[in-house]
Amino acid sequence: MSEKLNKNHESSRERSEKYESLKTTSERQEKLKNKIEKEARNAKHEHDDNIEKIRSSIDKHAEQKDAHQSKLESEKTEDEQPILVNKELKSMSYRRTIKRTQSKLNPASRSFSKIVHQPAVEKISEVADKTVARPSGILAGGILSFLGSALFLWMSKYYGYSRYNFLLFFIFFVGGFFLGLIIELIIYAFRRNRK
Repeated sequence: MSEKLNKNHESSRERSEKYESLKTTSERQEKLKNKIEKEARNAKHEHDDNIEKIRSSIDKHAEQKDAHQSKLESEKTEDEQPILVNKELKSMSYRRTIKRTQSKLNPASRSFSKIVHQPAVEKISEVADKTVARPSGILAGGILSFLGSALFLWMSKYYGYSRYNFLLFFIFFVGGFFLGLIIELIIYAFRRNRK
């Protein structure tokens, strides 16, 4: 029985030791919990300070950017003049393009291009383009010269003439050309009146 008492006594001692160790462990846990919470509060305050510093730096940069942008806009409005594309600028660009293109051509084509792009030749070409080389005139001239020549050839064969006069082809072409120009002018006048 004494063994039982000793066992009970030992077990109660062990229990009290376990209780004490548990009590100290729970105290340690409570201390650790308090310490962690305190550190968390301090860390939160530190992050708040960092966030405020970042916000203030962003605001400063935004203000500097706005000031710089307004300065640039004021300089832009003062210094900026509208760039007008005038005749001189167009001619400079045209000459540069011609020179650049001619440098890529072979020598024979380059020399021909230099002749064709002389100012006098270009002026004649532009005038001819606006008056002589009208598509409606050329089309009407070609059609009339074909039909007129065919009719004249048939009539000369039918009535027994042995020669065909080639001058008539050019006369029919010129007549058809002017007829085509007149038709184009009439169509242009009607379209202009409708608008």
